[in-house]
Amino acid sequence: MNKYKAAIFDLDGTLVDSVADLADAFNYGLEQFGLPKRTIDELRKMIGDGIRITISRALAPDRQEFIDRVAEKMREKYAKTCLVQTKPYDGIPEVLAELAKKEVRLAVLTNKDQTMAQKIVEHFFPGRFEIIRGTTSIDPVKPDPKAGLQIIKDFEIAPEQTVFIGDSPADIQTAKACGSYSVGVNWGLRSAEELMQNRADVIISKPDELLGVFGFIK
Repeated sequence: MNKYKAAIFDLDGTLVDSVADLADAFNYGLEQFGLPKRTIDELRKMIGDGIRITISRALAPDRQEFIDRVAEKMREKYAKTCLVQTKPYDGIPEVLAELAKKEVRLAVLTNKDQTMAQKIVEHFFPGRFEIIRGTTSIDPVKPDPKAGLQIIKDFEIAPEQTVFIGDSPADIQTAKACGSYSVGVNWGLRSAEELMQNRADVIISKPDELLGVFGFIK
């Protein structure tokens, strides 16, 4: 019998390829204040720890006072364009369907703003996830375990019965802090080396490999 009862997924770089829309919105925000834009490759290394931290990384040390203003403009732009180029990674919808068929509880835990997280998840995966948890102005972001532990509590299962799946060190650190199993995915924004350095329990290269983690053979 499979010991894992729930899967908690990151969003950007795990379920959906959203980097192009994110980059467009970030660069729009930077441009409004005459700040230098960033390339997609640069932003790949910055995204994942919440909007304020990402913007801070994109700004020069002497331009940190622009964080809140850039964030406001970025949110305005992203609310209009978050679905333009974003799409699920190949194989993700099928894997989610198989997990749901096997009665695995499904949740999303992301450092993306709650409103945007809800919009994207419900657009691409309508009705698939029981819980969609993004951030608000008062929420701590991953790797703080608070939100992850609350999802586990809401599912009424134990941390060791839960698998966290994500593409960034923050996802692996969150799983560790919750006492859960961590799966790093190497198709996202961060490298397999970073995931290994953060001691991911396993790293997968294709979505359907996740079925093996749960003991299911496709």
